[in-house]
Amino acid sequence: MNTYFSNKGYRTLTNASLLNAIGNSLYNIVFIVYASTLPFNTLAVSLASVAIFIPSFFQPFVGHLADATKNKLKWNILSRFIQFLLFMLLAWLILLEPNFLLFMILLLINVVADCFGFFSSALQLPFIKLLVEKDSLMEAMGFQTALQTLIQLIFQGAGAFFIVQLNYNFSLFAIINAITFLVAGGIILSHYNLLNQFDLTLAENKINSQNNFRRDFKETLHLFLQNPFLKMIIIFAVLINLLGSSSDGLLNVSLIHRNVLWFNNLPNTLAIVSISSSIGILLGSLFAKDFFKDVSSLLIISLILLNTALLPITIILLPSKILLVTLLFTLGYLLGKINPRISAYIISEVPEEKLGLTSGIFSILVMAGTPIGQLIFLGSANVFSDTLSWILFGTLSVIFLLISSFYGKKVVDPITIKQ
Repeated sequence: MNTYFSNKGYRTLTNASLLNAIGNSLYNIVFIVYASTLPFNTLAVSLASVAIFIPSFFQPFVGHLADATKNKLKWNILSRFIQFLLFMLLAWLILLEPNFLLFMILLLINVVADCFGFFSSALQLPFIKLLVEKDSLMEAMGFQTALQTLIQLIFQGAGAFFIVQLNYNFSLFAIINAITFLVAGGIILSHYNLLNQFDLTLAENKINSQNNFRRDFKETLHLFLQNPFLKMIIIFAVLINLLGSSSDGLLNVSLIHRNVLWFNNLPNTLAIVSISSSIGILLGSLFAKDFFKDVSSLLIISLILLNTALLPITIILLPSKILLVTLLFTLGYLLGKINPRISAYIISEVPEEKLGLTSGIFSILVMAGTPIGQLIFLGSANVFSDTLSWILFGTLSVIFLLISSFYGKKVVDPITIKQ
C-alpha cells in the first residue's frame, strides 16, 4: 500500500490495470446472462463459459509479442484503445437479431479483447520492475492482487444487479465496458512523460532485437527447469490447481443436497461460501507483513494442501457450515500469501526482455491441472456420487501434502533467504 501512494508511476499503471479489471468483471457475468437469453441458450452458455479460458492458451505467444514490442508505452495505450473499439463494435452487433453466427462473432470479439488485455498487462511488467524497488515488489504485487480480488467481488455482483435494473440492455453495458478501457488508456496517456523515461531505458537495455518465439520459449522453459525453486512452484501450482479448479463446482453440487451446511437457504449459502474465500485472498494479499512474511513458500503450500485435505471431512464426515467457511477463508488467505510472492520473484529474477513470455508460460503451465481436476472430480460426482469425489479429493490432497513435506527438505526458498 505504501508503494501505491508513494510511487506515482506504479500507481498510474495499477489504476489502469484496475479499470481493465472492472470492465472484465462487469462484462464476463453479463455476457453469460446474454447467452442465457438466446434460443440456443444451453449451447451458448457452455461456449461462453469455455471461451473465458481460451485467451489463456495464447498467453505465451502474446507475452512474447509484448517482450518484442518497441515503444511499449505507446502500445500499452493503443491496446486499450483497440479494446475500446472492439467493445463499441460489440455494442452495435449485439443489437442485431440473434443467431448462432452472430453469437460466435461476439464471442470472438470477447476473446480478442481479452488477448489485448493480457498484452497490455505483459507490456507493464518491465515498467513495474524498473519502478518498484526489489524489496517492495512482494508488497506491490500483493496490493494489486488484493485490489483485483476486491473488484471481482464488487463488480461481478454489480454486473448481475445492474443488467436487471437496465432491463437487460446488453448494448449499453458493452459501451460502459468500452469506456473503462478508454479511461484506462487515458490514465496512462496523462502520465506519458513520467513513464516514457522508463520506456527509453527499456529500449536501451534491450539485449536481443531479433526475437524468435521458439528459441525464447525453449530458453524460458530451461529457466524454469534449471531453477529448483521455480520448478517446485510450478509442480505444486499444477497440483493445487488440479484440486482448486474443481472444488467450487464440486462444493456447489454437494450443497444442493446437504441442508445441514446451509445458512438459511441455498442462495445465501452459495454467496457466503464464495465470498469467504475471496475475502481471504483479499486480506492475505493486502497484509504483506504478517506472520507469514518469514514463512517458507513450501510451508505455505503445505498449509494450503492441509486445508484442502480437511474440506472432505467437514463436508462428508463431520458436516459443519462454520468450519467450512473457516477453511475456505483460511485457504483464500494462504493463496493470497503465495501468489504475490511468486509474481514478485519472477519479476525480480527474470530479465526484462523475457517477462511477458515467462508470465504467459507460467500461467499456461499452472492451468495444466484444470481439465484433469474437472474430469476426475466433477466427472465422478456426476457419474457416481459427490461422496466418492470428495474421497478422491481428500486422498489426493494428503498425497500432495506428503510430497510437499518431502520437497521441503530438498529445495531452498530464495525468497525467505532474501528477507
